[in-house]
Amino acid sequence: MESNNGPPDFPLVLFSEKHYDSENATVTRKMRGFCSIPLLILLVSGCASQNQTSEGIRYYGQAQYDAAMTAFQSALKAKPNDPNTLYNIAATYHQSAKVSLQMGQTATAQQQYEQAAQYYQLCLAQNANHTDAYRGLATLYMDCQDAEKAFQLLINWYNVNPVSAEPKLELARLYHEYAKIAMIQGRTKVAQDCRNTAELYLQQVLAVEPTNYRALRVLGYLKEESGDIAGAVFEYQRSLQAYPQQQDLESRIAALMQ
Repeated sequence: MESNNGPPDFPLVLFSEKHYDSENATVTRKMRGFCSIPLLILLVSGCASQNQTSEGIRYYGQAQYDAAMTAFQSALKAKPNDPNTLYNIAATYHQSAKVSLQMGQTATAQQQYEQAAQYYQLCLAQNANHTDAYRGLATLYMDCQDAEKAFQLLINWYNVNPVSAEPKLELARLYHEYAKIAMIQGRTKVAQDCRNTAELYLQQVLAVEPTNYRALRVLGYLKEESGDIAGAVFEYQRSLQAYPQQQDLESRIAALMQ
């Protein structure tokens, strides 16, 4: 790897859709550690927009993406330029593209990916620190096997907000995902370099926010992956102490201590 700020040098495969926990948005299901994206955001104000958004989320949960898109577009008309609604539209296009790709509809998928990218960017134009939009757009770039864009997107965010925890957490996530890809490809040195870089970003977060439960949780996950069970339990316990509402983490700690 050439530096701590760029993507590692190895061939790409489809990016696995994982991301770190977020407490900045109300979503369709509780986000605990890693889970699939995209997740949708509920509006916190505006009756008409809220109703349409709730309807869109319901359709999305039923995999009725066309109906969900219609509802979200109506929500956008009721509350123009709302960043969360723009994000929901982007996330729906993104998920639709994945479905189209699975069905072999490559041209349709490409168009939907382009529309998703457009709406992620519109969201970021309205809210330059919309974490979910950064995560979604970076994952989209990785879906399309464009690592350079994914890393550059998050690095630019980090450079503009060097004190914020969010860009560091997202960069840690991206490097961690690269590590898993590298391991599948048998590139153990690259995988270790990526894990080290992910941990570096997490330690930067903890240097400023020692009780950041997300950073502690993921640090524990990295230690567990490396076989350091005692270290993993220690970090998990710190995360749980900082944010007790993590029942899955309680179960994980119990399992590791057996």
